[in-house]
Amino acid sequence: MALSESGALDRLRNGGADRLADLLLDDVLNRPLADLFDAEWAARQLAAAARTAAHDRKLEEMLRGRIQELRKQVPAGHLPIPAAVRQPVEQLLQRSFLPDRLLVGRLLDHETAQLLLKATFQDMLISFARRLKPVLPGKPPGFSGFSGSLGRLSKLGEGVMGAVGHEVERQVEEKAREFMEAGVHRLVMTMADHLCDPRFAHNYGQWRLHAFDVVLSTDMRLLAGEIEKLDPDALVKTGAAITRALVDRPALDADFRAILDTVLKQTGDRSLRDLLTEAGGSELSDQGILALRDLLRERLRAVIETPAFALWWQEIVEGT
Repeated sequence: MALSESGALDRLRNGGADRLADLLLDDVLNRPLADLFDAEWAARQLAAAARTAAHDRKLEEMLRGRIQELRKQVPAGHLPIPAAVRQPVEQLLQRSFLPDRLLVGRLLDHETAQLLLKATFQDMLISFARRLKPVLPGKPPGFSGFSGSLGRLSKLGEGVMGAVGHEVERQVEEKAREFMEAGVHRLVMTMADHLCDPRFAHNYGQWRLHAFDVVLSTDMRLLAGEIEKLDPDALVKTGAAITRALVDRPALDADFRAILDTVLKQTGDRSLRDLLTEAGGSELSDQGILALRDLLRERLRAVIETPAFALWWQEIVEGT
């Protein structure tokens, strides 16, 4: 027996919408992901969306406005990082890490690093040499009681000794500079050796942890002040320009397609339900699916009560 228009709508409201939601969800969950996903179409849409967003004239304005809002909201105190987040980060920073020796050497072998090391160690050498310069005798013992020519001779001796001391100091500084000019490359390589020495891997892990602790224990207003020195407004403009240059590449569509193809290839014939189970276990997967089912049912019930659905329903049943 055929139902009337109102009767069919009542059936839909009293359980029919829930069954429809279940059918849709089961179909989506049980099909292989490759059947649900058109990689070529999705790549085109992603590329188009990226280009549209990057060339939006309001992009930079929006980013600057957001940064200004954040500037005003920087509170006093330390970064509010929960212990549950902080602990795994600390464990990661403490892990022993040995970088490639050749790579580190290439990174450090730059005139700026050499300039820093040269200035630092040259100053240390000069300071050390000044402490070790010969102690030249001043007035011989007993000269303080003499007068006349002997007294004048004593003062002359003091002047000669002072001049000699200044000359020795000048030569020490010159030799220190010459030494650093000749040895700065070796100093850079020594630093690279130290950074890559397995004996010190633990120490550098503790150093990274120390730096992390310093950041967390520093007032956020001071950290914000350091960021201000980078001129955030200029960074926004530069970042937007880089983003536009990246999305304007003709190969962007192909890049997105290659990424999506790789993901689909790795999923094989597995369904979305299979992937959810692998990611969170069967119990967590079932809980997530139930929550999604409830949400879909709720939304479908709400849609049925909208004027737009009433118009669509009328067009369906009347064939218009």
